[in-house]
Amino acid sequence: MERPPQPGPVQPDLLPLPNGRVCKPVRAGRKTPRTRLNPTTLHAQQADLFALPLPPLPRSRFMPDEIRLSIVPSPEKLPTDGQDAFLYMVVPQHLAQDFMVTGLPLDRRAPLMLTERSGISPWLAKTADTTTGYDEARPVVLRLKRALVAQALEPDPDHTAEFATVCYLLSGN
Repeated sequence: MERPPQPGPVQPDLLPLPNGRVCKPVRAGRKTPRTRLNPTTLHAQQADLFALPLPPLPRSRFMPDEIRLSIVPSPEKLPTDGQDAFLYMVVPQHLAQDFMVTGLPLDRRAPLMLTERSGISPWLAKTADTTTGYDEARPVVLRLKRALVAQALEPDPDHTAEFATVCYLLSGN
């Protein structure tokens, strides 16, 4: 005996489902039961955020004694060839005095430029060209230990190409 065909959907333009399947009607107002979590189990799972130690504050400067910051008395007497364990920077005299007292600031927006020993002469020549005619004191060359600031350095390709020696930015990463 054959089954009688099921009536089609309510809308006449829709085809019936294959194999005689029928759509189940959606029952409004009936919700599926949810399992409730015990509030005591939640409390045991979550760590107390105020009991954790605070993360260290980001470093904002290198102190002069920490990086062995010193003034180079006569930069023209330094040999220009080779690489040594120091990095150098050319700054005006008032900034050099400030850096010797307060240290070198770490700022990503305005990083300080450092160079190797062979970059001092081109930097001094550029400084002499840009400060001609001003009653400014002679620029000062500062040096600091390379290994002590290595984690805060990033390469500076623009000044490296200009001075034909490796230059870095002291940004603090």
